Amino acid sequence: MKRFLIATVAGALILGVTAAGASSAVQTRQAPEPVVVTDIQIPVAGQAPVTAYLVRPAKHHKHLAGALYLHWFEPPASTQNRTEFLSEAIALAGRGAVAVLPQLTFPWEGDPVGDRTDRTKVTNQLKAVEAAYGTLLRQDGVDAWRTAVIGHDYGAMYASLLGKRAHALVFMAGDATWANWFDTFWLGLPADQAVAYRKVFTGLDPVDNVGKAHDVYFQWAGRDRFVTPEVRAAFSAAKPSAKVSLYENTDHFLDQPAKDDRLAWVSTELGLR
Repeated sequence: MKRFLIATVAGALILGVTAAGASSAVQTRQAPEPVVVTDIQIPVAGQAPVTAYLVRPAKHHKHLAGALYLHWFEPPASTQNRTEFLSEAIALAGRGAVAVLPQLTFPWEGDPVGDRTDRTKVTNQLKAVEAAYGTLLRQDGVDAWRTAVIGHDYGAMYASLLGKRAHALVFMAGDATWANWFDTFWLGLPADQAVAYRKVFTGLDPVDNVGKAHDVYFQWAGRDRFVTPEVRAAFSAAKPSAKVSLYENTDHFLDQPAKDDRLAWVSTELGLR
């Protein structure tokens, strides 16, 4: 296992590899403080372990916030993995939080097929996400009442199913239902089969679960070819109290202003410096 000790000095990232358990430190200015990034394996009952990053302040703290980051699907493949939010998690850890960034597998590593087995695949992935969240809660110093789940695209859709367990949920450019994207981009089902396929996911659709979350922040892209205005409206109706940002001139990836707004909102919600 490798641990990476990271510090921000004059705007540059300083990265060094240390042996697990090493006590070396990097001297920096007051904020942000040094952060340790560790590769971990998270056990999941009945499934293969989940590969994840664990990101936390290098120094021990008694009262830490927690964040679970769930990545997107959209190509290129180099960004549709647990690295998507790594720089963001490092910034959050520098303010006094622990973050877990798991690698997701469905539909990343397997296509939907158009029957009830797709529901099983979604619930299996959800079990892995729940295991990652449990790992976050078990980290030394993490306050279970100060946690956020942040997700993008399919990651946001899984985050919506976990949102009721966390204090805050950031939902970035996800769809309202599982069947819509599966059908549109993989299956192309006839109309009658499409209606039946939607029923496969009864109780699991993001738009039906997001209202159960506590504090919610929706981030949408004005030039998103995957998410329609109707989908955005459905989510707003499901959670009228949510904060909403629409970035008119960006695409599905979103942009730096969205990242800045997200970090500020999560930091406020979790009481970070």
